[in-house]
Amino acid sequence: MNKTARSFSIVTGFAITTRLISFIFKIWMSRALGAEVIGLYQIASSVMSLLFTLTSGAPTVLSRKIAEAASTGDTKRQNSYLTASALLGLAASGVAVGALYACGSKLGFLFSDKRCLPIFLILLPTLVSSTLYASFRSWFWGRKNFLAFSSTELLDEVVKILLSVIFAGGIVQTIRPEHGIALAMTVSDVVCVLVLAVLFLLSGGRFAKPSGFKELALRAIPLSATRIVTSVTASVSALIIPQQLIMGGLSVSQATAQYGRLTGMALPLIMAPVMLVSSLSVVLIPDVAQLKAQGDIKAVKSKLSAAMTFAILIASVFFVLYLPLGEYVGKLIFGDAEAGRLASNCSVLLFPIVTAQVTTPMLNSLGREKCTLISTLIGSAFLLPCVFFLPKYVGVYAMAIGSGGCFVAVSAINIAALKKEVGGFADIGKLAKCIGFSVPLAALGLLSQRLMSAIAGELVTTLTLGVLLLFLMFVLIGAFDVADVTGYLKMLRPTNSLSKRGKIKKRVRHKK
Repeated sequence: MNKTARSFSIVTGFAITTRLISFIFKIWMSRALGAEVIGLYQIASSVMSLLFTLTSGAPTVLSRKIAEAASTGDTKRQNSYLTASALLGLAASGVAVGALYACGSKLGFLFSDKRCLPIFLILLPTLVSSTLYASFRSWFWGRKNFLAFSSTELLDEVVKILLSVIFAGGIVQTIRPEHGIALAMTVSDVVCVLVLAVLFLLSGGRFAKPSGFKELALRAIPLSATRIVTSVTASVSALIIPQQLIMGGLSVSQATAQYGRLTGMALPLIMAPVMLVSSLSVVLIPDVAQLKAQGDIKAVKSKLSAAMTFAILIASVFFVLYLPLGEYVGKLIFGDAEAGRLASNCSVLLFPIVTAQVTTPMLNSLGREKCTLISTLIGSAFLLPCVFFLPKYVGVYAMAIGSGGCFVAVSAINIAALKKEVGGFADIGKLAKCIGFSVPLAALGLLSQRLMSAIAGELVTTLTLGVLLLFLMFVLIGAFDVADVTGYLKMLRPTNSLSKRGKIKKRVRHKK
């Protein structure tokens, strides 16, 4: 089996399982706890995400440096990088946690809803555990140990859900639901760090004399700045959009619930297929880093081209499904038709999202972290004005419009930077075919949905149209020679070593 295909299958298999379980968890949250509780947690966690960018260093930089060291078999250097990264992260996170706990109740100004502060304080210890978690996972990532890299994420999700049901589902009645979810996240994070530490030791990893502090820090600064800009933008959105909705006439509870529908229901639905693109990026980053170190630019271009085509293909498939069926899917999954309408109306965002998602890691793997910082800054310049000025006109869709402009800008700058670095790499013909036949197929699905809904129920319409649209999509993929789906499936088929040995023996006999 092709190594890249095998690694992609491992990462994708675990990612699908993890996201599926996470999706079921979000369904439970939306039905058992409601949009308001989800909104409170999302607002608090957005501030945590910002803090995490300040303390975690840059996992992509660490994984790339470990991949470069792995190409020469330098295990000591790999462990030295890991130790240096962990020490840097622990120092930053320890100082941050101490300072924030010292401020305590004075931090209420960070949130549009004061009820978010206790949630934030419960989540705060994850700043330390997540820092260690990122360093250990990057060590496995750079060594291409995708089984350990992916399985711990699944473990984290399972533990998180089990503890959420216990703490927030009413079993422990003395804890408020939103506080219970935060406590579950904190405990599960600690459990996963301990498991990763054990796997690290069992895999031959050891803490060594740290080295590369300056190299890691200098490379991490642009990436950390990029993540800070992204998190600040998310935190500002979480603060401003509910306030603007309140100024538009909604109550605090209604505004929080509306924000919860977008960020806790519609966006996870839209981002679900993006995880396939993320899986491919995870697999390719160490490969591209090694190929760049070896000077094999032709192979780098080949991998970039394949990744770009795959990303647009995934966006096309799910755009065809989400545009006509998003509302029904949202209602069936979350019991919230409005969240489904948000997903349907925002489905076109899939194209710039996947493009940004696949090009940003590739730039980082080539050592062009400054370019990703520039693209993120310019993208945020599109998003923030929309967040401040559009909610009174279009409501919560202001964030969707701003995000669309942001991802388009990021994608355009990333593609230009990659082209300058390695030359032309995208197969424009295949990309045009993907987008070209997805638009009329989505329109056909929308028309069919309106006709079928008059004579069939929502579930029957969703299942029937979903299968039909997928079938037509894969027929077009094959007819226009966009991708060899059958060939990929054959590549994933396990090799039968016994049959191979039998064939070898037959060849030997024939020669004799």
